Amino acid sequence: MTDSFILGLSSGSACLATCGMVMFPYLMAGSAGVKRIAIDLSLFLLTRFVIYFILATLAWYFGQAIFSNPVVRNIVPGILYIVFAIMLVWYSISKNRNPNCPAKIVKTVNNQRLVPILLGIVNSLGFCPALFIILTKGATQGTLVQSYIAFLAFFIGSSLWFLPLPLAGIIRKKEVLTNIGILATGLAGIIFMIKGLTNLIGGIING
Repeated sequence: MTDSFILGLSSGSACLATCGMVMFPYLMAGSAGVKRIAIDLSLFLLTRFVIYFILATLAWYFGQAIFSNPVVRNIVPGILYIVFAIMLVWYSISKNRNPNCPAKIVKTVNNQRLVPILLGIVNSLGFCPALFIILTKGATQGTLVQSYIAFLAFFIGSSLWFLPLPLAGIIRKKEVLTNIGILATGLAGIIFMIKGLTNLIGGIING
């Protein structure tokens, strides 16, 4: 659960660096009241929670079919962990990362009440290395409950980054948040590289 939480922290930092200024722009401007901010942020987080709940179910279900062989269950996820962990670190700290944010699609929506929900969907399904890793972990869990717990920890870790969004305009030392994100990314990368190597070596030995 701890590794999923740290992975969520790394995911949230990467997303916020790319999409932070697109998401909830009216919150940045401070034009919305506290109640409006609370409602929009709650809808956004609730949408993300529901999407992750669905992904946890699908990942576990298909994982039971794909990774039915014990050896394959260790070797394939082990390789995926290593590859995605390397991608995660590069994606989060690379200065050449694509700055385009998929959340820009909400600018075409006329109904502002749907914006938090659409942002929650786009943000949850934004295919990044961290999401690939948590999908792999969910697919290899022994029970559906374990998959839910892994995704819940991931959700909590990634959601922490969005709570200060209403205050983003007055946070002066933004480099502090950036450094925390890089640290979380590096830690998550190391954890899942080790996890991948352990699974891979164990699968080879047992095979």
